[in-house]
Amino acid sequence: MRFQRVALVLCVVMLAGIAERKVFATPPDGDASAIAAADAQILSEVREHSEVMPNLEYLSDTIGARLTGSALTKQANDWTAAKMKEYGLANVHLEPWTIAHSWTRGTASARIVAPAAHSLTIASAGWAPGTNGVVHGPVVYFDAKTKADFEKFKGKLKGAIVIYQEPASLSPPKPEDLNDEYVRPMQAPPPVKGQPAAPSPFAAFIEAARARNEFFKAEGVAAVLRDSGKPHGLLNMTGVGGEKFEIGAIPSAFITGEGYRLLWRMLKRGPVTIEIEMTNSFSEKPVEVYNTVGEIHGSEKPDEVVILGAHLDSWDLGTGSTDNGTGSMAVLEAARALVKSGVKPKRTIRFVLFTGEEEGLVGSKKYVDAHKNDLDKISAVLVHDTGTGRVLTLGLHDNYQDREIVDQVLAPLRELKLLEPSMARSFGTDHASFDDVGVPGFWCVQNGAEYSKTHHSQSDTFDKVWKDDLNQGAQVLAAWAYNTAQLPEMLPRRPLPYQPSEAVAKAEAAQPDPVIEMDAKILAQVKADQGQLQADLSYLADRIGPRLTGSHKLDEASHWTMEQFKALGLENAHLEPWTIANSWTRGPAIGRVIAPTEQALTLAAAGWSPSTNGAVRGAVVGVGVLKMEDLQKYAGKLKGAIVLLDRPGETEGPSNPMLTPYDESNLPLDHPKNMPLTDFRARFRMLADEAKFLKEEGAAAVLMVSEKWYGLLNMGTGFSREYQPGTLPAAYMARENATLIWRLLDAGPVEAEINIQGSFSGKPVTVYNTVAEIKGSEKPDEVVIIGGHLDSWDLGTGATDNGTGSMAVLAAARALVKSGVKPKRTIRFVLFTGEEQGLNGSKAYVLAHKAELSKISGVLVHDTGTGKVLTIGLMHNYAAREAMDRALYPLAKEKSIGLAEPSLRSEGGSDHVPFDTEGVPASWCIQDVANYEKDHHSQTDTLERVKWDDLAEGAQVLAIYAYNVAQLPEMLPRKPAAAQNATR
Repeated sequence: MRFQRVALVLCVVMLAGIAERKVFATPPDGDASAIAAADAQILSEVREHSEVMPNLEYLSDTIGARLTGSALTKQANDWTAAKMKEYGLANVHLEPWTIAHSWTRGTASARIVAPAAHSLTIASAGWAPGTNGVVHGPVVYFDAKTKADFEKFKGKLKGAIVIYQEPASLSPPKPEDLNDEYVRPMQAPPPVKGQPAAPSPFAAFIEAARARNEFFKAEGVAAVLRDSGKPHGLLNMTGVGGEKFEIGAIPSAFITGEGYRLLWRMLKRGPVTIEIEMTNSFSEKPVEVYNTVGEIHGSEKPDEVVILGAHLDSWDLGTGSTDNGTGSMAVLEAARALVKSGVKPKRTIRFVLFTGEEEGLVGSKKYVDAHKNDLDKISAVLVHDTGTGRVLTLGLHDNYQDREIVDQVLAPLRELKLLEPSMARSFGTDHASFDDVGVPGFWCVQNGAEYSKTHHSQSDTFDKVWKDDLNQGAQVLAAWAYNTAQLPEMLPRRPLPYQPSEAVAKAEAAQPDPVIEMDAKILAQVKADQGQLQADLSYLADRIGPRLTGSHKLDEASHWTMEQFKALGLENAHLEPWTIANSWTRGPAIGRVIAPTEQALTLAAAGWSPSTNGAVRGAVVGVGVLKMEDLQKYAGKLKGAIVLLDRPGETEGPSNPMLTPYDESNLPLDHPKNMPLTDFRARFRMLADEAKFLKEEGAAAVLMVSEKWYGLLNMGTGFSREYQPGTLPAAYMARENATLIWRLLDAGPVEAEINIQGSFSGKPVTVYNTVAEIKGSEKPDEVVIIGGHLDSWDLGTGATDNGTGSMAVLAAARALVKSGVKPKRTIRFVLFTGEEQGLNGSKAYVLAHKAELSKISGVLVHDTGTGKVLTIGLMHNYAAREAMDRALYPLAKEKSIGLAEPSLRSEGGSDHVPFDTEGVPASWCIQDVANYEKDHHSQTDTLERVKWDDLAEGAQVLAIYAYNVAQLPEMLPRKPAAAQNATR
């Protein structure tokens, strides 16, 4: 059944302008269809004939754990090379590199001997030496936070068993967020050109560990015990030999979380003595290890390469199934599927299974070094290395220059339900070795899928693998590799960061940032004035009330908000007039079923609906069509009928906007199940054509079904356009009433009586946008706008749509004034009207300011209720993404806000759209749902629904956006004209 009328009205009439959709830099139509056809073959091959699970079972159970330098890892190299040859890959070979020592795990045991006896479960850290027999010693908590703190332990650690971590609680367990890798605050953006690169997050950790171990060795520490940090007796594992695979300085072992916490508790009560023994061995001389390599030769540009990678090595407490047998076998499956599908990539696709990853990405670093003369021919690298969970999207590791192209590459893969690509960095997988030398290296952002438990533990075994998710990962790898190989050009590179001397870097880092200092003041000011924000919205919603465009209540709100702006000392506070054809006043809407039963109906006239001129009685005709031609079966049957549009079907609520697949709308509204909110323009045209047909056929009135349950109504303009009386009398009806009538219609004829009342001004009415500003100190003719809409529908009081947004704008203005900002550019505050009937106030604003649009740097609108602002949407303005990351990062750094990285998705339905249509960088606040689907346009849009803390945070987002964008060195970049035109 087609998109229900309620959803048409919901997403077309009420949210006119919603047609902004995704824009990709797409290849020519012929190439695009060929790529889509090839992708379908590739995905089908994995889905129908995957060998990933039997391959992973063999790797896990028959070969087993694959410690770098071990015989089992060489066996895995040989087996994977043989599989590559079996699958038809070319140039299959092993690429050698050398480690200083291989390491063989021996036994490890420990127990507390005083003040009470307790057995402990431990495992030697990789490349840790043995203890040379049983060692007894006191437990010492080494709580040094800096090297200067080492001094207090000098001479006190001889023969000690040292612990140095304060344990976190393991129970009750922290709920596992499967999407934690994706839904998180934005990372700090990379340095701009000419600034030093940010230090590796592991550099300080590695240096601290090196200094600590040197001190321990010099002081005669007997052994070190490390907290595994996992529950239920699971151990953890990492190495102490470093990237050089050297012999560790001190015997070191991991102890279970429970054992470590037992030690910690006992140590707080008094001395604790431990007995420990570890037996491990090393090779006496260097050992040769290997990366496994194979490829599909390119048909047109064989010297240009796309790489799929994973690491074949593992730790040895389990069998290395999820770290990273899953990734390795997904790469192998991608290779098999590509060959079997018969595709002929233009560029060479290379498959590399690295070793030495667990000791510091060493195998991929060695690969990069060995191929340093070929790096400029590597288009991109994608690595799968976060367990068995489904691939949510790709992490692009700051490669902003590639984002639009990656969107194009992923566009045909709709069935995989990928989320929006992320710019997030990750330094723990082999893609980073390529990024470090300028090659675009990407990583698979994956569902957590118990990875925190299996990672490096005894539980990393084949039975923990999620088959369907792993196959989906193989599909992502294969299709990404093929589509990237087919691109017209190689992926662009990001310039390598400036690398100053240590002294210069320290001097540059020490410079205070006045923008950051002012941001802190602004954030604090919004919070301090939250009570005033609450008072303002309470006055607007309760004292003024609903604000229908053209009504005296909206006029009152416009004048009140102008006075509020003036009271704050804002400049140029004024009302900007525009005109509507008619104002409309709601009258009563009454209805009842009169046969075959009697039932009162809950109705509300659609906005700008004409009256029925008294009660109309007639047969109810249910009309549900998929396309316009389907209406012909109703020809001659609608004279005097009350038309009920569309049978209510099963609906589904909105998902977390951040977890909505990238090619789907993330509007926080209910919609028919399995029917995406897309192609609104076509649906809009169809609705207008249907109205014309129903009018010509003589229908008496039309009933539209609310998408909401529990008697909640919806509201929109029905069949009205441009504030003219609607084509037919129309009303919204409670969903429960509609389902009853359809059941009755299934059994036989139904009659109803409807009376819809309303009145029109009969002449044009002037309405107003409220405008005020803070003049720019350096570039006053350049403008940053923050806005919301002041008008509302009239079933509730318009508290959350959009009293919240309007009052957040007012609160942002207050905070900016009271913080004493002196922005370089002018910051303008605009409260639009006429939004609910089609973004008409913002369209009027854009038309009136046509001459200055080129001077508007950016626009941000708050208009999705009362929910927390999760991030902002940039309407596919790829050029502005990096600048926006810099402007918004303070909102990510502020823990109470934790803003996620900006989204490039396009969405309509709010006043940013008319600006975007004209090429102005325009954005909207992507907000938490917060019951918006229930309150939106309904009777419950009242003050009780407001989440005050979240609204205050929304005001903080608006204020920081306004100030920081006003302070940018240049105006925000605009979308190319072709991209603008594609969304119109």
